[in-house]
Amino acid sequence: MGRKLLTVLLAMVMALAIAGPSLAGDYPSKPIKLIINFSAGGTTDTAARLMSSKATEVLQQALICMNKPGAGGTLGVSEVARAKGNGYTIGTCNMPAVAIIPQIRQVPYKPFKDLVQVCAVMPYEYALMVRGDSPWKTWEEFVDHVKKNPGKVTYASVGTGTTNHLVTARIGKELGLDWKHVPFQGGVKETAALLGGHVDIINNTTASVASSVKAGKIRVLLVTSEDRLKMVPDVPTMKDKGFKFSQISYMSIVAPAGTPQAALDKLSAAFKAACEDKGVIKACGKLDLHPKFMPGKQYQAMLEQLSTEWGALLPDLGVKVNK
Repeated sequence: MGRKLLTVLLAMVMALAIAGPSLAGDYPSKPIKLIINFSAGGTTDTAARLMSSKATEVLQQALICMNKPGAGGTLGVSEVARAKGNGYTIGTCNMPAVAIIPQIRQVPYKPFKDLVQVCAVMPYEYALMVRGDSPWKTWEEFVDHVKKNPGKVTYASVGTGTTNHLVTARIGKELGLDWKHVPFQGGVKETAALLGGHVDIINNTTASVASSVKAGKIRVLLVTSEDRLKMVPDVPTMKDKGFKFSQISYMSIVAPAGTPQAALDKLSAAFKAACEDKGVIKACGKLDLHPKFMPGKQYQAMLEQLSTEWGALLPDLGVKVNK
């Protein structure tokens, strides 16, 4: 009996010894599922698909893109978190899905334990926008309208707890605005609501509405990102208007905890190549998307800092913190 047990144990050790180097050398040996945590046609979806084309070349395996939108991006992230950590399921992730939303409500994952940040691949660029045929030509005109119509104006976001929601709420608090938040499942539905006249103003990525801005259907009133945007260079930023904060969020690639380091390294290298590829940069640039690579560990440190900062601000914004 003892000899049989020893034989089994030796066989298991040998199998593990063979499997470890095999993953490092052969990964990936089959297609990889990439779960996109926002709706088709939006900024995250578009950027992910453009980058995936180059990453596929580097990895020599297909990246199969699948959309899983909802709950401020947390539904897609949840699916990644509960997948096997074998390198064959990864996903896109927005900063709030890790750093903010889990502080507001229950999510089926522990953001800093169940997920590994492979790398950050693109900062989002945001602005507050109204319909092109609206009477408000400037930010000041819109603010004046809100103040004269307390409780009647609506602003939309891509979900409760996202930076789209919280930064707009923070702006309202500083200016003493009485307006109502309307959350949507992704930027596409949010934009449709604005164009349909169902909400008055939206906080969205400018890339997701580039064609509508150029066609005059949407007017950008205030850039909420740190710097002015190439698409609308004359539109002021929050800092231009005296605010001491701005909207910061990144699109990253995440994997389930336990994913072998060999797989993480290859995935990171593939997306780094995508971010630096001239063809990808050109294609993204036409859609006002601007890839920028950041190593996973560096981005992880940023996430932890942002989590602390937003956690301290949430009660002041009237947002109940989940304990």
